[in-house]
Amino acid sequence: MAGWLHILAGGYYEMAEVLRSFPESIRHSSGAYKARVVGRRAADGMWEGWFEFIPMEAREDQVVVSSTESRQPAREHLEYWAQGLSVVYAEGALDRALHPVAVHVRTAEKPISDAPASPIITAPRRAAGPEPVLDPFEIGARSLDLLAQELGALNRARLLNIIAAFDLNAADKDIAWMSDHQLATFIVVGVEAQLPRRVGR
Repeated sequence: MAGWLHILAGGYYEMAEVLRSFPESIRHSSGAYKARVVGRRAADGMWEGWFEFIPMEAREDQVVVSSTESRQPAREHLEYWAQGLSVVYAEGALDRALHPVAVHVRTAEKPISDAPASPIITAPRRAAGPEPVLDPFEIGARSLDLLAQELGALNRARLLNIIAAFDLNAADKDIAWMSDHQLATFIVVGVEAQLPRRVGR
């Protein structure tokens, strides 16, 4: 039966109880010990078990206590674990308790930010001339399909104005022969090619 609840280090714990006592003495280079398996329910609801080793020729207040040897989801699982332990296991647990291994854990650094910065789309360099009726990079950043749809409603003069204003023909290709549909496609392709470089600049 579980012991009384008590508060330790800000959490609720079951008081520890002896789950098993070994009738054999546990031998070690430092002497002989009486071994007991002790357990309790921890603050997270799991059951944890450990050893108490009482020197056969010393006072009981000189008991050697091991670190947690097992964590189980229920008391009966922890008790089953305790009943199955061998003398050899107890000897190993005693040696671990007398010679604990120091583990150096790297402290995780805490981030200053909670989220990445929003991408910045820089304003493209515009050539001198009439103000274009739309910004192809602003619309293209949202949807290239939407950009193609918007361009399809514009006349040739406005398409040429957009190409010139946003320097979409930097290679100075001959585009005079292109149809209005081809000019719109030319703009979409140019915007798609330049968008990755413009985001975050």
